[in-house]
Amino acid sequence: MKLAPMSYHYVRYPIEKFLDKVERSPFDSIDLYCSAPQLNLFDYPVSRLLELDRSIRRHHLSVMAMTPENCVYPVNFCTQDMLTRESSIRYYQRAIDTAQFLECPAIQISTGFGYFDMPREDAWNFCRDSVGTLAAYAERKGITLLLEELKVTTTNVLITSRDLAKMIAEIGSPAVVGMVDMDQMTYAEETIDDYFANLGEKLQHIHFNDRGHTVPGDADFPMKQYYDQIRAHGYEGTCSFEICDRRYYCDPDKAIDGIVAWMKANTTELD
Repeated sequence: MKLAPMSYHYVRYPIEKFLDKVERSPFDSIDLYCSAPQLNLFDYPVSRLLELDRSIRRHHLSVMAMTPENCVYPVNFCTQDMLTRESSIRYYQRAIDTAQFLECPAIQISTGFGYFDMPREDAWNFCRDSVGTLAAYAERKGITLLLEELKVTTTNVLITSRDLAKMIAEIGSPAVVGMVDMDQMTYAEETIDDYFANLGEKLQHIHFNDRGHTVPGDADFPMKQYYDQIRAHGYEGTCSFEICDRRYYCDPDKAIDGIVAWMKANTTELD
């Protein structure tokens, strides 16, 4: 697998601190979390983008994937509100453009939600149409969209691997593939096998994190079992560590040290 830490838990620091740490680690690529003030996709001048690109290269790193913030921002392309849908599509269009500039091959994309007291079918159709529009744009730009499931407390659209498979099939674009997040998967009472069975070769990215989006080994998921099951399926795609729990915000370097320690103790990936 191709492995990369995500910059999410460095959100209280300049992006340089994250790049410095990764350069000193066994990893050579990153999953770039896109959020203000580090990388504000709503308003990010070309000069800052050039500076970021130079800094990533100066640290001898590449960008495996980008994860635009869309859970706490007004980004939702499934909603019945047309203005929010249209602005959300423009937001992801900018993300696709940014990924192309940074020579990043893939963008994580989450679905948003429809109003919980309105028909789910409406939100489903808005999701399919919106992602389909973005997929056509991504195809022209050579960017892959990594479609992610979310918890029932967050969305009423894509919740399970079956939902992902159905949506990907309806969109029918080579630019749209699926991914699995260990936290979302377990919350939905699904398994690694479910994802490989339902998505097959369309499963192309993994968020490998313990319960609550913590460092592997810091919570109670059977992370070694998950890893062994992923490997048993012959998975050779990309995998990033989405560490979001606020316990890591004050000392984010410690989280990367924990990831490295767990991987070395339980796998041969970093040998």
